[in-house]
Amino acid sequence: MTTARRPDARPFALSGWSLQRKLVLAFWLVSVIPTMIAAELAATTLSQIFDSNVRIWLQESTKIVEDEITEILHENARAAQLFLRFTRSPTDELAARNDRLTADIADSMGIDVVALVRNSDHKVVFSTVADDIIRQIDIAPKAVLQTLQVGGVATGAVVSTFETEQDGVDYKMIVATYLDSSFLTSVADVHSLDLRLYLAKDDNFSEIFSTQRFEDHPAAVPEKIEQTLRNTKQPIEQSTNRYSGIYRPILNENGQLQGVIFSGLLRHTSLVGLVNQSNLFILIFLLSSAASLAVGWLVSQRLTKPLSNLSNGVQAVIAGDYRQRLPVTGGDELAGLSSTFNLMSERLGELQHLESQLRRRDRLHALGEVAMGLAHEIRNPLGIIKTATQLLHRRTDLPESDKRHLEYVVSEVSRINDLITEFLDFAKPSAPMRSTQPARQVVDELIGFCAPELASQRIDVQIEDHAPGATLYADARQLKQAGLNLIVNAIDAMPDGGRLTVTISRETPYTVISLRDTGQGIDADMLERIFTPFVTTKASGTGLGLAKVFSIMESHDGRIECVSQKDAGATFSLYIPASGEHFDEGNDDA
Repeated sequence: MTTARRPDARPFALSGWSLQRKLVLAFWLVSVIPTMIAAELAATTLSQIFDSNVRIWLQESTKIVEDEITEILHENARAAQLFLRFTRSPTDELAARNDRLTADIADSMGIDVVALVRNSDHKVVFSTVADDIIRQIDIAPKAVLQTLQVGGVATGAVVSTFETEQDGVDYKMIVATYLDSSFLTSVADVHSLDLRLYLAKDDNFSEIFSTQRFEDHPAAVPEKIEQTLRNTKQPIEQSTNRYSGIYRPILNENGQLQGVIFSGLLRHTSLVGLVNQSNLFILIFLLSSAASLAVGWLVSQRLTKPLSNLSNGVQAVIAGDYRQRLPVTGGDELAGLSSTFNLMSERLGELQHLESQLRRRDRLHALGEVAMGLAHEIRNPLGIIKTATQLLHRRTDLPESDKRHLEYVVSEVSRINDLITEFLDFAKPSAPMRSTQPARQVVDELIGFCAPELASQRIDVQIEDHAPGATLYADARQLKQAGLNLIVNAIDAMPDGGRLTVTISRETPYTVISLRDTGQGIDADMLERIFTPFVTTKASGTGLGLAKVFSIMESHDGRIECVSQKDAGATFSLYIPASGEHFDEGNDDA
């Protein structure tokens, strides 16, 4: 058997979403288009800036090679000036020694080739390398960068030639430095950078130096790029799926192309491959969306939290907890709503308390009416029984055991009559004769009257007067009767002794007298019923004491409240009018 699914049971049905989730979604949907536009603009700008920086970096890296070659030329010139001092004709007796000195100086300065060639017959009269290497060197003045075969390996060299004359014979001094694997070692540490040097060899420009050896590594400058460099004499950018690179021409003094420097970055091993407009757009869009969702969540949290608190508060009020209060923060409509709920909850609590008092009062009045009728009906036969019993008791011919039984009857009839009298006093109390009197005086008289009994029960009494000069507008006799009932209850609650604290305080328009004991306390389920007649926790009590206190406080336009926990004592507070002005006016209006 299959059951139809409710529409809100779908996993993505908005109707099943919480208000906070809906607000977050709405916030994101509203911001998504501006976010995409901003992401596109930011990605375009950042991509252009990054590409520009990469282009500048590549140009600077090629400039490093060019600057290094220039520096080598300067070093060659300085070294040549030093070598020319020691160079002599072959007839010089110090020639051998000078040759060794020249070789040592060249080695210490990192110069690979030093040679002296006679112009007339091109004979090598001195050289630090083999003659076959010297014969490969082009001694033309402008041939600065050359490719030499050294040990069967094509090696680039920076060549400098200088004219000199010794003993009337003209010579050319050749100073050359190889561009080998030790060249630009600091640049070679950048693993994603491919820095190459191409020099003329045969009919093209072949690679003679490279910092890296990547796949698809071209061994020579492409013909099309070579031709463009010859014509424009300007750097050329070239970007592929694998490379972002630049070709830079090296020109001699006549503007002729002598070499080419290439600097490139591999896209898949560097940021160049990651930092592009598409990736930047996705990254910025995701970050902006995340920020938008975070802001939306914070805003929705600010909006929905008071509503959630309000919902919980309403549920608590429905369950009967009128003490529920909501935090009020800010001054907006939500704060006003929370404040209104707090006021409503407070008023409902007051109404509940008033309703409870009215129900209790109605029950007492109804009980009083019934009790008065029953009391009159019971008293009449009790009087007859008591009179007849007393007459029988006066007869002299009765045995002593019968007289004792008759005395028991008279005693019990008297006790029942006293109980009925007490109940009638509770059911229809006399109107209080109220006057204004000092609260402390009433308390002192009440404690003084009970002091012997309290002392005999090992109960310590402490009076705390927090409202000196406080007054009571009450019937002193009835008020002492109410206080006496409370003290008796406190004594019964502390059979092993304890402490009774009587506190006087002010809570306009009432003076509050509180009696706090350290006794057994009252169960929570009994607190609402302790002021009901005939409800008692004592084994031999009538259950009229607290009901009488409640009746006295109502007749005084006051109230009684109890706070207690099991095995933690109880506190009874009497709220008594401090003066008669307000209450007399209310009674007159009534």
